[in-house]
Parts: sequence; C-alpha cells; structure tokens
Amino acid sequence: RLASMVGYNPLQTLWGGGVWSTSSSSSFYKNDADGEGNEGTVGASTNDSAYGSASLPLHTDMAYVSNPPGVQVFLMVQPAEATASSSTSGESSLSNTTPKDDNKSITPMGQSVYLDGFCAAQQLLLENPEAFRLLATTARRYDCIDDEEGWHLEATGPIIETTGPRGGNKWGPVRSIRHNDLDRLPDLPPYPILGSPVNDSDSFYGKLREAHDAWDDILGRDSMRLVIELQPGDCVLVANQRCFHGRYAFEASKFPRVVMGCYVGMDELSSKWRKIGLRVL
Repeated sequence: RLASMVGYNPLQTLWGGGVWSTSSSSSFYKNDADGEGNEGTVGASTNDSAYGSASLPLHTDMAYVSNPPGVQVFLMVQPAEATASSSTSGESSLSNTTPKDDNKSITPMGQSVYLDGFCAAQQLLLENPEAFRLLATTARRYDCIDDEEGWHLEATGPIIETTGPRGGNKWGPVRSIRHNDLDRLPDLPPYPILGSPVNDSDSFYGKLREAHDAWDDILGRDSMRLVIELQPGDCVLVANQRCFHGRYAFEASKFPRVVMGCYVGMDELSSKWRKIGLRVL
C-alpha cells in the first residue's frame, strides 16, 4: 500500500522479487525446529553486510545498478534486544562499530541513522569547491557478486550527480547521490592526456583521496545526522538517491533484529512527482 502511494505501479516496481527482509540471525532464514519455513525471506539475499550485527556506515542502496531505486521502505519488525552489556555506555560498547561513524554519546543498540545527501553536497561545495568538483566529475565503480543467487552487477557514476557546471565554482542543482564504500571497487586513473606526465596517476589518486576524506568528514558530523530508535511497526520511507541510511552496531541475541521493506524505482517515483505537479530535474 505504501509502494502504491509513491510509485506509479507497485506491481511492477517492487525490486528483487517484492518484499525483502533482513535479520541479524542466520536461523531466521532457515526452517525452524518444527520444519516450517519462514515466509519473511521473499527476495532476500544474505550476501550483504546488512545481515549481521556490525555497524553499517552511511550509504545509499544499490550503487551497483545503473539506476538505483528511488525509494526504499523500511518496516521495523523487531528491534535489537537491549542486553546488559549494551545498557552501559563507554568505549568497550563501541568496539564493533566503524570508528568514523561512532557518536561516543550514544550507546549502540542498532539505532537507524539518516543524512540528507543533498545537504552534505551543498556543504562540501561551500567548504571545498575542488573536492566537490572531483566527486561530481569522477566516475566511481561499484559491484555486487552473489554466486548463490547467480548475479554479478556493476555500475559506475559520480558520488554527486549534478545538472552540470555553470562556470567558476558554480554548479547546477544536485540530481542524485551514489555512495557506498562497502561496494566500491578500486578507482581507475583517467586515460593519459597528451603531454601529461607519466606518473600523473599519483596526483589523481592523491587529490581524489583528499576529496573523499573531505566528504567523509561532513558525513561524520553529528550535526548532519538524524538518529532514530525504530520501534516495532515503525515505517520509514527513504529517498534512496538523496538520503543516506546506516545503522549502529548491536549485540546479536536469541531474538534477532528484523527489518522488512521494499523498493520503488526512480522512474516510477519521477512519474508520480510529475503527476502531482512537481518539477523533475
């Protein structure tokens, strides 16, 4: 029903076989003790970092497809169980998280984290125009290989996609964000330009690393983030080509953290926008 609200035809726009689910317990995807299968695994693949209890850095989904989904729907089925060790804050409770993504004032218990990528891009342009230029003009490569399901997906695109430069440090509006360091392949240097030094690739990698560090610095700021402890039944709709999502670490337990959801394609979302009179870039 939610998909029908944001997409043109939900029967055609639900990705990956329809509704998916993730669980921090592998037993959730196997038959239970009575031999009954779990019906919450439609379209699920466990070859993904979301199927675990470690923290997930901020990212957009499916950077490895040419046109990533426009909307991702999250439904919290069962939050992570609060354990005795997670009830106290401190360095030890953060050992399973990515250091750059840690907020030391938050005890990690699987909280969901969101960030507006368009806002982050604007902030980068204000602080470091050269870093913005590099991330808006350098195509990065992403892939996903799943031998069990039988696919090898790969796509390229800049982290920040705009409508193009407009002279100087001025750029057109940001159209989309494509960012997932967990799926990103090593960067390839540009083709050599006639007359350029042979080792010009060293300069390329150095400047790109500096630009990416500047981007990561903005994504790591608490002031840019929204942290929510989703409760059973809570539902979140994320504009996947604009908003980042991530997750704090949590301790695996007898009762796994379970999230269900689905995707709606960007073309269908854009169609809905046009039908209600919104401008699509």
